[in-house]
Amino acid sequence: MLNLKDIRILQLIREHCSSIQEVISNIDEEDFLKDKVKSNSICFDILQIGELTKSFTDTFISKYDGMPWKDIKGMRDWVAHGYHNIEISRIWQTAKKDIPSLNKYCEYVLEENKITHFEKKL
Repeated sequence: MLNLKDIRILQLIREHCSSIQEVISNIDEEDFLKDKVKSNSICFDILQIGELTKSFTDTFISKYDGMPWKDIKGMRDWVAHGYHNIEISRIWQTAKKDIPSLNKYCEYVLEENKITHFEKKL
């Protein structure tokens, strides 16, 4: 059974994934690369996701190893500390390929633990 902290982290990650998916839903890569507002928005959500993964309990990380949590944290660090060197095309690829998988995995973990809705803020 998941503890409340891990549940809330999963839900927040899903919110950021949904935000990313909403931003890119009606644009192609060319438009994305030209739109700083959208690319900055997605960079922010990626930062938040990476920061959130740093707060998972060790028990969670060892049990739910279907995602590369260390790489997700690393992506956060790359965005946070190398902002002037960020390849926006890499952000696009992450948003298109990796974020949907992350969102589905978080949903799977919540469903496996019979968590459908959670109100408490931690």
